[in-house]
Amino acid sequence: MKVQKSLMLVLCIMVIGGAMIWAGGGGESQISTGGITLSLARFFGDSNVSDDTTDVSQAVTEADVIQILTNKFNAENDKGITVVRLGGAEWGSYYDALNTSFAGGTPPDIAVMHGSNLPDYTARGLIQPIDPYLSQFNIDPSDWTDPARGAVMDGDSYFGVPFDLHANLFHVNVDLFRQAGLVDDAGTVILPRSREEFFAQAEQMKEATGAWYFATDASQFPIGVRLMFTLVWQQGSDLVSRDGSRATINTPEAREAVDFMVSMFNQEFANPDFNYTAAEETFLSGNAAILMNGTWAVDQYNRQAQFEYQALDFPTLYNQPAVWANSHLWVMPVQQKNEQYEAAMEFLAFLHEHTGSWAAGTGHLAPRTSVLTGAELQQVAQRSNYADTANIAVLVPAIQNWQAVEDILKEEIESTWLTGKSINNALRDADRRINEVLR
Repeated sequence: MKVQKSLMLVLCIMVIGGAMIWAGGGGESQISTGGITLSLARFFGDSNVSDDTTDVSQAVTEADVIQILTNKFNAENDKGITVVRLGGAEWGSYYDALNTSFAGGTPPDIAVMHGSNLPDYTARGLIQPIDPYLSQFNIDPSDWTDPARGAVMDGDSYFGVPFDLHANLFHVNVDLFRQAGLVDDAGTVILPRSREEFFAQAEQMKEATGAWYFATDASQFPIGVRLMFTLVWQQGSDLVSRDGSRATINTPEAREAVDFMVSMFNQEFANPDFNYTAAEETFLSGNAAILMNGTWAVDQYNRQAQFEYQALDFPTLYNQPAVWANSHLWVMPVQQKNEQYEAAMEFLAFLHEHTGSWAAGTGHLAPRTSVLTGAELQQVAQRSNYADTANIAVLVPAIQNWQAVEDILKEEIESTWLTGKSINNALRDADRRINEVLR
């Protein structure tokens, strides 16, 4: 009896805590007159734009873009629908709050999600399939890129509307490449095309400029995991089977990928102690030739860099082009009242129509082929430099418990350059631990 009472107390605290987290952001009213109000759960940070701003060109951050698009929908839809944002700004705590809302029986009408997280929710029947609504709202899945389509599918059903692909890029200081003699006759940056060329360029850069050749977050966020996936995929292998049944980490391809990273750090071509901020500041201060970071940083760097800056596709260093990517998508949590779905689909269809505005304002890749090849993005700074990333992007396997898998992989591979653990032991332990999670 005492155990049951304790469990009920914990659940009550979780539900109340989750409600407080959601209620804490934005300050928007939950009351709408003359129509239906939809609750929207999202991350992307906070925005300072006013509620009457509907011009997306005024945005300078992801939060600005999504807030302005929400404002625009509220102002222009003729169905009397008002979308209001629930609290919570940071993706690091977002899923905890979302999970609490599901546990309390009060999920939002609309929620943003990463493709890598979707299987955890579809497996529990928490997300409404959108297949019945696609033709009604003029959403054509054949226009989605293959990675974007895969991100919203579970089995043969669609469970969301893709909003973007975000992937790793090479952010390049062209001035340092020019100083090191790593440009062609036209002044175009020469990126490496193999492991050997990567390390030869790194040595040349170090001797000519004294700058780091490569900067990346190697100790804070799982960016090292993303680099490892990229290098393994480029060798034609994987780290987890696509059906999620087993880990495939203790392999020659994975060993080569980690050895690549450890060698890069040991030869002082990159700093293993950099976290996200340190790597970014080193690059923007002109002391690193390449920063590996995502599409989300392109516009920031384009504004802040005091040198000639280019955002470029991740080069093919092994047998086949590939780069880590994920997807933001919009889903409809299962509700008690079905009339909420059609109203929610009005907003999802609006966002689908404006994926070009999102891509132009954030640096992310549009998930629709017609938008990627259309005129809207052609004149936006840097976009043409990394357009091919949409073709080489690979998503992590769509499996349950992905976060636990990623956490283990991050811990084990970082131990090789932060604490000196052997590569063989790290891969063996990662393989064993991840197989336990998958089982």
